[in-house]
Amino acid sequence: MKKNRIIIICIALFIVLAGSFTAYHFIHSSQENTSGVVIDKDATEWKKELPNQGDQGIKIPGYGNLSVGAGEKKWNITLLNPEGNNCYFKYNITVGEHSDPIYTSDYIEPGKAIKFFKVNKSLNKGDYTIYMNIETYSMDGKNTRMNGASVKANLQAV
Repeated sequence: MKKNRIIIICIALFIVLAGSFTAYHFIHSSQENTSGVVIDKDATEWKKELPNQGDQGIKIPGYGNLSVGAGEKKWNITLLNPEGNNCYFKYNITVGEHSDPIYTSDYIEPGKAIKFFKVNKSLNKGDYTIYMNIETYSMDGKNTRMNGASVKANLQAV
């Protein structure tokens, strides 16, 4: 009788531990949906308003003069998908017009932003032209490529 009780407790404990492990793994795994879209885990809610851009379709944020630390790989620049867009954003950042990306995001949902990110190459002190190449994708489960934009910005590495 006591042996059966110990076996039942061990089985119940195993089920609880297995369920906890599964829940933890599910919550902390990459947020890939069934259509293969990987939502960027660093994107957080964005509550600030953008200037009124009229009655256009996809809202694209603008970037003016930016600065980062020379030699730093962690950049504090906000990559935003404005609320109200009906598409995912994916950023590819290049230094100069025809270079390889120094950063590529995963998909960013509308109303969310990445507030800092790590580039794969630091910059020496100086002035640079960077391009925020924004790809847009439908949210209908088909991931159809939509209109995009290339936003030019001045970057100073100090």
